[in-house]
Amino acid sequence: MAHSRLIAAVSSAARPRIRKVAPKCELRFVESGDELLREIEHCDMLILGAHFDESTAVAALERVLARRDTLPVVCVRGTGSRYGQRSLHALRMALNELGAANFIDLLEYPDDESGNARVRALLEHLL
Repeated sequence: MAHSRLIAAVSSAARPRIRKVAPKCELRFVESGDELLREIEHCDMLILGAHFDESTAVAALERVLARRDTLPVVCVRGTGSRYGQRSLHALRMALNELGAANFIDLLEYPDDESGNARVRALLEHLL
């Protein structure tokens, strides 16, 4: 995964965790859907947060894959998520159905070297 170019469309609260998960990657954080669409041509993978750009992950995924349908997209739920279990399940199913390669609930992995290594391995599998 070293030297891979990743776009991370995640909330500011999730950014420190993404940096820990992908320390050797070239990371570019984006703030909005428009910025995301401008940057996707220059990356190897997209990490899309459930709460990106006012929780528009579903719409963002549709727009991204309409432009780059072979781009690996990993959706994540980061810290401080507002989703309950039913909503989270529905979101996971919708994103997977639309073409996300994986959905990773970061809250299921400890924020330590072991947990971050496990998340890193999930990302590496898709690159």
